[in-house]
Amino acid sequence: MKDHYKTLGVQPSASTQEIKKAYRSLAFKYHPDKNPENTLAEAYFKEVQEAYSVLSNTYKRELYDDERWLSGIGSRKQYTQVINAAWLIAVCKELNDSLATMDTHRMSQRALQTYILLILTDAHLGILLKEADKSANETIIKYILKASHKLEVKYLEDIEERLIILANKDAAMLEAIDDHMEERIRKARLEKMLPYIVILLTIALCLFMYMYAGL
Repeated sequence: MKDHYKTLGVQPSASTQEIKKAYRSLAFKYHPDKNPENTLAEAYFKEVQEAYSVLSNTYKRELYDDERWLSGIGSRKQYTQVINAAWLIAVCKELNDSLATMDTHRMSQRALQTYILLILTDAHLGILLKEADKSANETIIKYILKASHKLEVKYLEDIEERLIILANKDAAMLEAIDDHMEERIRKARLEKMLPYIVILLTIALCLFMYMYAGL
């Protein structure tokens, strides 16, 4: 993926003012009016404009930072808010919002698993279980299960264990977790068998055409 911070020559921790200053300097240097008929300068100017349009917008920058992390090229954002059930729900929602906007084919599976497990650390689970807000815990489980749809089955076991702890023996939550995992396993098996099914159907079709042609 494109590294907008590298394009503007700033650090991922750069302030809005630093980003604006870097953009103005590069835009002035590579503007087409200052570089007539210079296709390289024109192309770089467009890259600079794209980078600034993302990094100068708070919401777009947050989504982009999440995508960099999930693609394995950036660091996880450091949160400083008071950690409670409401905050963890917000983090889970942001994760799903980010996943909805990105190309999952270039997403780092390991990074996504790590991000989810960071949400479900012992400390965070301890806070949630202490608050004992059943509705909040159920919401977090739903968000995590939705986010884990993007993961391959081999990355799900550790997440499932953490969710079972969070469910705290609640029958409905445990059933939802179990159903989700069984569905993902069935889907993975089907995806694994699909090439063989296609081959068998192709052979059957060829045999049918051969027999039909001989009649």
